[in-house]
Amino acid sequence: MKSKVTRQLKAQSAPYDSSQRDGKRRVQHGAGTSVASSDDTTAPPGHRAVVASKPDPGNGAVLFREMALQNVRSRNPGIEPRNDWELLQLSSRSIKGTPAEVYAWLDAKYAREVERDGAREVEWCVAEMLNTWMEPTGMKPRPGEVSKYIHVRPIPDSKYSIRLFPGSISAAEYCMDFVDSETGEPVNSPFEYELWAVPDPDTPWLGMPMCQQIRSIERIHGIKQEDILPGHEKFILRDGQTCVLHRPGKPQVRFNVPVRKQPVTQPQPEVHVITFPRVIDA
Repeated sequence: MKSKVTRQLKAQSAPYDSSQRDGKRRVQHGAGTSVASSDDTTAPPGHRAVVASKPDPGNGAVLFREMALQNVRSRNPGIEPRNDWELLQLSSRSIKGTPAEVYAWLDAKYAREVERDGAREVEWCVAEMLNTWMEPTGMKPRPGEVSKYIHVRPIPDSKYSIRLFPGSISAAEYCMDFVDSETGEPVNSPFEYELWAVPDPDTPWLGMPMCQQIRSIERIHGIKQEDILPGHEKFILRDGQTCVLHRPGKPQVRFNVPVRKQPVTQPQPEVHVITFPRVIDA
């Protein structure tokens, strides 16, 4: 027999229309912050997100709902959320147990939140979060996805490739991972290497004349290499950055991260651009 909480959830699963509220806005997501629920739902490591200032802003922005759906598939495969509240919960953590045990846990947790905050408030907060436009960093391309922002290049003397894919354009963040050159499947650190950010070799005197080793988001967040979920490892680079891949006993591999034009947020004065040669042989 279905529980009372389950029947109540189904009746309330449609996003609540905030136009019916009394005008008090109790949950606000400020620009540049990671989104989190009123309890313990947080964006996973490597999914830094910037809240967009208007609906459907473009520039790679996606609904938080889309990120949540992808997280559910990787964290709780085989468990289908029955409503938006469960979508948010299942995307934030891996829940152990049989499907029946997981749904029972969700029912009990929902009942506690409703008792504390009221069903109407809980559903409104969930709708606010899932329907927020965000610029994600760390969300890998879907299988077969093609975009002008996604680039794959084979690593010489290797069966793997470097893949670059977009992160937050406002933060000028680009992402990188390793993929199997034949299958396109992402892999975690498939060989011994070090990844470094270095000055532009053509103009090393510009910018910061220093090198910095780059580690994956997961390692930065304290996750051991062996505990990273297969194919989930990723790195945060910056637009225009020059990087070098060091492999013992093999030549270095150097590459530049693409630069994306930032969106124009206000009228710009007229500018005439003149060009000179970029590089001249001595």
